Amino acid sequence: MKNFLFILIFTASALVYAVPQSSSPTLSTYYYYELIKIDKKMLENRNVEVEADLLDLLDDDFESRSYNHAVLLKKYAFFLITQDRTDEGLLYLKAALKKRALEAIDTHNIMYVIAQITASQGNYQEAIDYLLEWMELGNNRKFALNPRGIALIGISYAQLENYKKSLFYISDAIERSNFFVEGWYELKFALHYRMDEFKLALETSQDLVRNAPKKKKYLDQMGGMYNILKFEIESLSSLEFGLTQDLLKKEKDYLLLANFYMYKQVPFDATKTLELGFKRNIIKRSSENLETLSNAYISSRDKIKAADTLKEASKLSDKPELSYRLGQVEMSLSRWDKAIDSFKAAKTKGWKKEKGKIEYFIGISLIELEKYNEASKYLSQSVSMGQEKIAKPWLEYIDYLEKTSG
Repeated sequence: MKNFLFILIFTASALVYAVPQSSSPTLSTYYYYELIKIDKKMLENRNVEVEADLLDLLDDDFESRSYNHAVLLKKYAFFLITQDRTDEGLLYLKAALKKRALEAIDTHNIMYVIAQITASQGNYQEAIDYLLEWMELGNNRKFALNPRGIALIGISYAQLENYKKSLFYISDAIERSNFFVEGWYELKFALHYRMDEFKLALETSQDLVRNAPKKKKYLDQMGGMYNILKFEIESLSSLEFGLTQDLLKKEKDYLLLANFYMYKQVPFDATKTLELGFKRNIIKRSSENLETLSNAYISSRDKIKAADTLKEASKLSDKPELSYRLGQVEMSLSRWDKAIDSFKAAKTKGWKKEKGKIEYFIGISLIELEKYNEASKYLSQSVSMGQEKIAKPWLEYIDYLEKTSG
């Protein structure tokens, strides 16, 4: 939470010191320089003085819609939040908004922050109200809408047991996001299941299996949905017959059959089904479908085909998970240069999970290529990002090699 709040305070500061456009409201020279002094004290952790200075400035006389006053209220709000005085900070953020004097982008950002805080406090309807205003303002002004904000609407509606609206917004967030966010798919699955939409729940469980193939609970969920839908021997035999006779004409039938083979732990049959669907031009060569095929290849221990398929999938998608998984497969094939390229691509695409792991894997690959100086650099980064337990032994190994090589 604190890291998030520090981002907020610096975002706020950036807005204060941005060079104003001709049509934008401007901060008076006096308050501009006073806030610079306050920021210097904040960097020096002179927080008692910071608060006293801000309160002193807030005691000045302001017009009802003063831009100066609104900026000061916002500044003090973020200061309070970083001091773990969130309830007080929230009051000042709302006061800043009520001035209706801030620039639209600033108002947009503050609405989002207020919604996050109110949702964390369990005030879900209030969070929804602010987020709907945030969406409306963003759409009107063509501001970027963070999918996490839209997901928060869905999560809040779920807490209020309005499952239909929750499903609408969580699906919208998933559609807009370039990243796989596991919790969003879990909520979507739960909502479909709660609303007795079992076929859609099955499709969502298949998405979860495709994106998190090592998690058994998703395989179990998918199996449960197959059982509910009574997709058993009769249905399987019918689809298998249709496949051999070239009677299956819909992509979903091929995918359903392939996923069922995966659930029954016969991945070789899954690969053959998918390959045939691609060959017949019935299955679209989308990143999602290619990812499903790569998972089947991995389960079949055909790592070369898995790598080739993941490479094609990663070219069609901005999902960093695909490049990351490709890097892991390339490492298992001892193709170190290709592994490094894949991990770097994942980082470029915005990989944020398991900080330091990419640097660790690149470091290991560089050791295999006997590029010890570069390896040391990446492994040191990995240590600094929290992976000391796994990365430090390799740094010690490099140190040992350097001492004994002479």
